[in-house]
Amino acid sequence: MAQDTSPLNTSKPRIGVIGGGHLGRIHAKLLAANPSCEFLGVADPSQDARSLVTSQLNANAIADYRDWGGAIDGVIVAAPTFLHNPIGVWCLSRGIHVMMEKPIASSLAEASQLVQLAKANNCTLQVGHVERFNPAWQLACSQIGDENVRYVDAAREGVYTGRSTDIGIVLDLMIHDIDLILSLVPSTVDSVSAYGWSVLGEHEDFAAACLKFRNGAVANLRASRISPVPKRCMHVYTDNGLFEIDFATNAVSQTSALDDVADRTRQADQLPPEQRAKLKDSLFVDWLQKVETKAVPVNAIEQEHKEFVSAVRSGATVTVTGEHGRRALEVAARILDQIALNSPARSVIPAAGRFGNIRAA
Repeated sequence: MAQDTSPLNTSKPRIGVIGGGHLGRIHAKLLAANPSCEFLGVADPSQDARSLVTSQLNANAIADYRDWGGAIDGVIVAAPTFLHNPIGVWCLSRGIHVMMEKPIASSLAEASQLVQLAKANNCTLQVGHVERFNPAWQLACSQIGDENVRYVDAAREGVYTGRSTDIGIVLDLMIHDIDLILSLVPSTVDSVSAYGWSVLGEHEDFAAACLKFRNGAVANLRASRISPVPKRCMHVYTDNGLFEIDFATNAVSQTSALDDVADRTRQADQLPPEQRAKLKDSLFVDWLQKVETKAVPVNAIEQEHKEFVSAVRSGATVTVTGEHGRRALEVAARILDQIALNSPARSVIPAAGRFGNIRAA
């Protein structure tokens, strides 16, 4: 029987973390210090993981999340992706609110089931696309406003860490930028092309994709976990200029043309050859202006937690819903399908092609 999901009488919802790995321990550490909730501890079937939780965080650790029963109001799920659906189904069916780390599930059918269960049981289903809370992203969005986005170039690359190897780079890293771009471009993805490279294991370690939207916008995405240096950046071209976002340093720059250049009153190709040759020396003074700003640092995961706890307590809305998570997964599935089509027979990536008919899902 589902528990009562009406707004809580207590101001401190009871929250637990499912999954005691690297990310789960980060969630647990932050929740333990969060005065707005009652942190119940971490559930993980691995004794080694539970030992790390108790020794590093001095927190309670249990083997089976189901032992919490009805004594919990919400969970943060940081378990391997293939466990997202069974955990989510068990919790949502009992009226337990869920913040699910990305990707929302292993398949579109599973994602749809979670979304439907959350709705049927009046539960919050938040998805951990944490870059939505990155201060650089939020600053850039405030600057872009309602400008018409024409082209996006995103790169998310890192060194091999040995974590999240149960999924490939599309579901591990690229899905962050998929979600961001879908939130930025108010249109349907009409076509997808992609290529992936599997190097160190079963799943793709590098991927590149191109999304073409119905409104004419284009987005190119690149992700890698075999890069010698980390990079997390995005370039957004609008009708009025270029926005460059560095997610690692919280830096945002905006490049736009001066008024008389923008309205075509002054054009460089009409200058005499000797003046055109010198233009490069004053390009960002007399022709273009580039303004660089730095966002105030915040802990993006703490901001996620703040929304989730508020939603559990009062039914408040969250930034990234289950529907958003499912939509990002759908585009990721299309990318994986294209990778499967473009992979040579000797290096077919098992994860690709498993989503079936995505339009019918």
